[in-house]
Amino acid sequence: MLNYLHIRGLALLDDVALELEAGMNVLTGETGAGKSIIVDALTLLRGARGRGNLVRRGAEAARVEAQFVLGEGARRRSAEVLDELGIELEAEEGLVLTRVVGRSGRGRSAIHASLATLSALERLGEQLIDICSQHEHHSLTHVSRHLELLDAYAELEAEVLAYGEVYTRWRECERALADLRARASQGAARADYLRFQLEEIDRVNPEEGEYERLRDRLSLLRDAHRWASFAHQAQTVLYEADDAIAGRLAVLLDEARRGAGTSSVLAEMQDQLAAAQVACEEAAAAASRFAGEVELDPGELDIAEERLHELESLRRKHGGTDEELLAHADAMRRELEELENADDHVAALAQRERELRVSAERLADALHERRASASARLAEAVERELKALHIPGARLEVHVEATPGGAGLGAHGRDRVEFLFSANPGEPVAALTRVASGGELSRVLLAMKGVLATGDHVTTYVFDEVDSGVGGAVAEAIGQRLYRAACERQVLCITHLPQIAAFADAHFRVEKLTEGGRTTTRVTRLDEAARVEELARMLGGARVTASAREHAAQLLEEARKYRRKEQARGRELAARLAAESTLSSKRLAAKASKSSERVRATKAASAEPQRAAKPASPKAPRRPAKTSEATPVKTTAKTSETSEKPAAKPSGASAKRKEAKAASKTSAKKSSAKKSASQSSAKQSTSQSSAKQSTSKSTAKKSTSKSTAKTSAKKSAKQSAKKSGERARA
Repeated sequence: MLNYLHIRGLALLDDVALELEAGMNVLTGETGAGKSIIVDALTLLRGARGRGNLVRRGAEAARVEAQFVLGEGARRRSAEVLDELGIELEAEEGLVLTRVVGRSGRGRSAIHASLATLSALERLGEQLIDICSQHEHHSLTHVSRHLELLDAYAELEAEVLAYGEVYTRWRECERALADLRARASQGAARADYLRFQLEEIDRVNPEEGEYERLRDRLSLLRDAHRWASFAHQAQTVLYEADDAIAGRLAVLLDEARRGAGTSSVLAEMQDQLAAAQVACEEAAAAASRFAGEVELDPGELDIAEERLHELESLRRKHGGTDEELLAHADAMRRELEELENADDHVAALAQRERELRVSAERLADALHERRASASARLAEAVERELKALHIPGARLEVHVEATPGGAGLGAHGRDRVEFLFSANPGEPVAALTRVASGGELSRVLLAMKGVLATGDHVTTYVFDEVDSGVGGAVAEAIGQRLYRAACERQVLCITHLPQIAAFADAHFRVEKLTEGGRTTTRVTRLDEAARVEELARMLGGARVTASAREHAAQLLEEARKYRRKEQARGRELAARLAAESTLSSKRLAAKASKSSERVRATKAASAEPQRAAKPASPKAPRRPAKTSEATPVKTTAKTSETSEKPAAKPSGASAKRKEAKAASKTSAKKSSAKKSASQSSAKQSTSQSSAKQSTSKSTAKKSTSKSTAKTSAKKSAKQSAKKSGERARA
């Protein structure tokens, strides 16, 4: 919310400070007292262009400062701009905006004492202040503004942004394709020109940095004789002559070494002479190398000058530096490659253009569906607001028209949106600006603001005389709607109607005074008694009567009753929302608990087949005795049949008798074991469950025991046959 506002040197406002409240703040006063200048000051904080004629005569500049207390939502929305400026706000710290406008119209902006650009101030100001003035009626007359309002209501900001990115890439690709086709039409002539230019560059074959190196080399070669003479002279004097400096230094160094142990001065001279000797020898070696560099080969100077001329010619044609020359050559190679493969490049770029166009059309269609769906909801919501503002028969239609095809795509989609309005039942809707009066426009604007303000978008709403053209019960309804808006966010309202001013939480009177031959504006906060006098003045005119005061007191009392009612409704709504939130939490917890139980049951069910696949424990087989008796008979028969097969081989009579005897003994043992196990499990099943459960379990276990008996019988038969065969072979 806007906590503090300080204005200096702005038109009639010499030095004015306002401390505003969190709810509904009202400014009243005579026409021309300076109320709208306060709104102008707030527009400067929103990044509006400053005008030199706003600066008060005698002041060097106009200065507007405001302190805002930010909630969590406002901090989150302002974080991007604040992060760019490196501003970090403490938890309870307010945000300060400053705007200074000089007489030339130029000035400076600051955010929390840090200099900022006007665009940064505008981006931040839009998140903090929303101004709705009587001059804003004209925004509803611009059809392009209607699309923005519908998108704001449908919360399509992210979708519009995504579409805009695809649309921009599509248009860029479309322009690139047109340019490529135009160049491809020139074809052969352009390709021949590029080949000629590249052949010239490739023939010279310039290298990066070669021009500078060659120019330095030529400056030496042109004075080669003089520099060669200097090199030889230096080498001779320093090292090669009989009385060379290096030799003399060696003699002196030898003498100094002899006395270095007896004198610190001689020791110091020894070090200095040694360093001088080394430097002299290095200089002589450098002179020798330099003499080799300036030694001219036959024709070297002419070759270097010709090479420099070729490089200078290329630089004049294609670029001022070696880097620019090489970059231009690369660009010409790419263009030549495109021309030589123009058909392939055109086909690839055309395919890319089609893909982007299809993607843009798909996003535009999705936007159209969302807008068409939201248009009816927006019209219905505005009509409800207008009914509360005493236009019960008002009709609003949001006409959304889509232009088909790629040609209909624009920066915001393919839709054209227009608001159609009718204030009277039975009358057809028409363009809003042609059929709505000034008072109706004010109420449509207020209704639109109320509908679009369902989310906490800004901290402060400013309404500048949006009640123009209305009065009586309509004014009271507007006051109620403004107060309801103030329950959600801060409202600053400039009004001439006492029915609206009565709903204020903080009431300020703006009056014009003349002091010392200068006119100034003074803003005073009114107490309860002063509010009665101000409302009586607004009701009765210049002469305030007792009946006007009584009427004013009655308006204030009715407004207080309405405020108490709204506050109680707000508390009730908050309690209901809290209860619903608690109930929702409990339902979610119960749902999570049931989900956990289902997961555990599923895990247990999946683990049951695994336990059944394991070897049966003594308690596992639960089946009736009848089933266990039938099973061994079948098993024995199969076992005997199986055991007879190996005995068919030619062997002695004693072997056959032994094999049959062993098989019958094995079958008897298996049958006896299965019978005892099944009888014990049947007794346990009968004692633990009812008759119905016993029947179902017996049926399930019957198949299990049969398969188990079959498996064991087969195994025993195979083992018996194997042993019999071994005995027979023995």
